[in-house]
Amino acid sequence: TPVAYRNSSQPALAAPGLFVTQLLLIIGMAIGVVAALVVLSALAAADHRPSAIASKPGALLGLRGGGGVHDDGVTKPLVVVGSLNVDITIEVERLPKKEETVMASSPCTSVAVGGKGANQAAAAARLATGTGRPAVLVCEFGNDGYAETMRTALQEAGVDVSRCAHSAELPTGQGIVMLTPDGAASSIVVPGANAGWTAERAASLEELVCGASAVLLQREIPEEVNLAVARAACAAGVPVLQDVGGEDRPIDDELLREVAYVCPNETELERLTGMAIGSEAEILAAGRSLQSRGARNVLVTLGGDGSLLLEEGGRVVRQGALPIPGGRVVDATGAGD
Repeated sequence: TPVAYRNSSQPALAAPGLFVTQLLLIIGMAIGVVAALVVLSALAAADHRPSAIASKPGALLGLRGGGGVHDDGVTKPLVVVGSLNVDITIEVERLPKKEETVMASSPCTSVAVGGKGANQAAAAARLATGTGRPAVLVCEFGNDGYAETMRTALQEAGVDVSRCAHSAELPTGQGIVMLTPDGAASSIVVPGANAGWTAERAASLEELVCGASAVLLQREIPEEVNLAVARAACAAGVPVLQDVGGEDRPIDDELLREVAYVCPNETELERLTGMAIGSEAEILAAGRSLQSRGARNVLVTLGGDGSLLLEEGGRVVRQGALPIPGGRVVDATGAGD
């Protein structure tokens, strides 16, 4: 990850366990790009075949449905509108039961840049390395000491943060992550400045959004912001990818109609549709129920089984998961983003 600390004030030096955690968080973020690879390759490849995935990842960012280059020759940016959190990770042997206290397995917490929007932007910036395509994050920094640290870390990852704002009233959002030895991560998100978005702020992004090659959204900011951004992008012919992860709430049919791709994981798909997802046939049926409500393309991420893309025309594209370096999941934080 771009930044990590022992605690909020003391930098981590060469602590071996923390170093491994940092390294594998980067790997986790790389795994998270798998879903993006499926969608971006589908947008870039004329025949939509999985085999059309380019050998150079940056080539996948030549998106259709909005073009890739302005008339003046300037490459259009990939724009992420969404959340920024400071992730505080606590390593535990197991999760606590109700009314139970457990001790952390590490004497220190680790602190890193997080939030679904920031994770998407960092992954996009790395994917676009060498292509000249900017990855622009639009988020709300808080009024605390984390803000400048988060800004610096994102810039070091190659993310353009020039369109981000600062909240005068709210602190930076936080993600409290409990990490077990098998790499499973359970989280509680405190919205902070992510909840401070206004309709006026969303309206001010119209020019940026309409000039993008694609727009990525999540559900850790107010839904009316996502809807306003998606409307503007759709009207301009810019494809929108809506990650369903974030707040547990129903999704509006109008939003489904405005986005090119809606991207739930299995749990989110079950929650949104109320349908069983125990088999591929059931997953396909649940995905098609979203399409019946207006969704065009539904990309379902399946953890270790990869992902499944239901295209607007009815075709199903299956993409296996990339192999994990070392063969063992250590931390899944950010992998679904």
